[in-house]
Amino acid sequence: MQDYTTCDLCSSPETLSAKTLQGRIASSERAFEDESFTVWQCDNCRCIHSKEGVDLAHYYSIYGLHENNEPDDITRYFFGRKLKWLEKAGMRKDHKVLDYGCGGGHFLRYLQEHGYKKAVGYDPFTEQYADESVLEQRYEAVMSSDVIEHDIDVIKHMETLMGLTSDIGFVYIETPDALAIDLNKIDEHRQILQQPFHRHIMPHTWLVKRAEERNWEVAKIAHHPFFHCRIPFLNVPAMDHYWDNYGGLSTLHEKYQWSALLSPKYWFLGLFGSFIYGKDEVQLILRAKPQ
Repeated sequence: MQDYTTCDLCSSPETLSAKTLQGRIASSERAFEDESFTVWQCDNCRCIHSKEGVDLAHYYSIYGLHENNEPDDITRYFFGRKLKWLEKAGMRKDHKVLDYGCGGGHFLRYLQEHGYKKAVGYDPFTEQYADESVLEQRYEAVMSSDVIEHDIDVIKHMETLMGLTSDIGFVYIETPDALAIDLNKIDEHRQILQQPFHRHIMPHTWLVKRAEERNWEVAKIAHHPFFHCRIPFLNVPAMDHYWDNYGGLSTLHEKYQWSALLSPKYWFLGLFGSFIYGKDEVQLILRAKPQ
């Protein structure tokens, strides 16, 4: 649980100092909102790091996305959008699919319900999906959905994903984009910083460069997460506002708080948030270049 004070993700690593752009932010999750954490940004590669070493098992023991509940209709709607995007990238029902870092297995079960009988999941923090034997196989699609930023070693994470992919397969990565996060306005980014869970947040350009160094290329890119659309209130700014006020991801498994509709800001973001969204997440499809 050593503190992270030197960026090792670039060729000219910066060491945390009084001059480094940094700030403290409260945890985005209700169970830990009384705790605050330091985040800082490397001036060279622009990666954002969580400073304090923490016992991740402790924090994941109470984490909304690891709960084994059934997703609601809105979540299933977004899952459908995500599945269509993956299918346009070439994923098929007869493919072997790995959801790496699947949490409570919500999207994995959605895939299985929609004919993906060879889909499996892996997550070391969820007992049901902690079986490492699935990492001994190769897959036509390997998904890392909002996972790489949780990993202490993001370079190893990328290499693991690529190593699990078959010759004809692809890697899907969805993750926050550090280029859209301004630590000078840190309170506006509490949900995307999601402390202490997000250990490293990279610019999407960093991910692309690392892939190219390994002779991989970007086959498809979207500068928004799958859970963002033009339907009123179903956009990232509106949802971030709701999560900020009602307890973070814990709210995903609770009844909707109708008192949110008393907020003029929530109404504004609900109706216009999709037009002012700052593109703070990215989705990438990576494929190995032909030999």
